[in-house]
Amino acid sequence: MNVSDLKEFYGVNSNIDLSKRIKRTRVTIWKWETQGIPLRTQAMFEVESQGKLKAELFKAS
Repeated sequence: MNVSDLKEFYGVNSNIDLSKRIKRTRVTIWKWETQGIPLRTQAMFEVESQGKLKAELFKAS
């Protein structure tokens, strides 16, 4: 999953709105856009969304 997937799922358009919705800093959202969302964090979102968001099984090199 990526930041765009999170924005779509939570129904927001901007990083600011997403950061408020998921209670993470804007810097964290920016890092996720540039470096990817950590796998553990993806797994947490998958559980919270009851499987609607899907975590990557592994990071592509």
